[in-house]
Amino acid sequence: MNKNLSVRIKNISLKAPLLTSSGTSGSKDEINFLENRKTILESLGAFVTKGVSITKSLGNLDPRIVEVRSGILNSIGIQNKGVRKFFEEDVPELRKYKIPIIVNISAGTVEEFGELAEIIRSSDKTHAISGLEINVSCPNIKKGGAAFGADPHIVEQVVKVIKSKVQDSLCLITKLSPNVTDITQIAKAAINGGTDALSMINTLRGMAIDTNTMKPILGNQVGGLSGPCIKPVGLYMVYECFRSIPECKRKEIPIIGIGGISNSNDVMEYILAGATAVGIGTQWFINNTIFEKIHKDLTEYLSKNNQTINNLIGKANIE
Repeated sequence: MNKNLSVRIKNISLKAPLLTSSGTSGSKDEINFLENRKTILESLGAFVTKGVSITKSLGNLDPRIVEVRSGILNSIGIQNKGVRKFFEEDVPELRKYKIPIIVNISAGTVEEFGELAEIIRSSDKTHAISGLEINVSCPNIKKGGAAFGADPHIVEQVVKVIKSKVQDSLCLITKLSPNVTDITQIAKAAINGGTDALSMINTLRGMAIDTNTMKPILGNQVGGLSGPCIKPVGLYMVYECFRSIPECKRKEIPIIGIGGISNSNDVMEYILAGATAVGIGTQWFINNTIFEKIHKDLTEYLSKNNQTINNLIGKANIE
């Protein structure tokens, strides 16, 4: 393990600060690809799954992805096979990665989140799962979704009920929405609810219109914007939470920075803003060697500057 790159998200030890972003990595679907490309797994700190819900979901209507300038709009809608099938079919395969597995979870009500957490806790007989990423911020599902992530009271309730089900057996990470006036208020609510870490940001709400048909392109009309165009927003929100929330500044509540990361320089910007680790999604669609490349470049950067990731977290924050 390269000690310069290793970090911790509460009780999860990461050999590198690089994670897959939920929604861009499925579950066992990548297993053959990843097993044949061991260098990807060697570069990753953890694997974050696509969103899992209590029951099977077919997602939104097609079209569900459209390219836009400097990014993509997606409206997948948490398509998944349901949590029980996930444990039956995917978890045994995911264990082969031999890196921490973080399951992104999605539900339509506070009560459903609690039920889902209970199912996961009781189903994880082999302790294969290291953490849960609570999705209170998806902008393209009709039930819950963005409305959850914009209401501090609901966010606190969701985190609190999940915490009551799993206690300290799993690391809880709350994924925050950028579609709010003040992200620090939502972050503080999640902390009050008992979250162990924060991840930010989810996609921004957006849409595209076909000027020939004169109708929205996405089947769901609106979707979530990701890619390089959202990096300045994600970077600012990480910086703001680290700067203004004492628990984040003291590194008691680590932040996972997400949004528009394309290279090692983008990663270091997030680290300097206050992130302990980062999630990479859209760029993985474009370049399937992105994790190896960034891992190599980060190693060289830290060696050249005689630094560690841990020492650089939040260094850009000005008192």
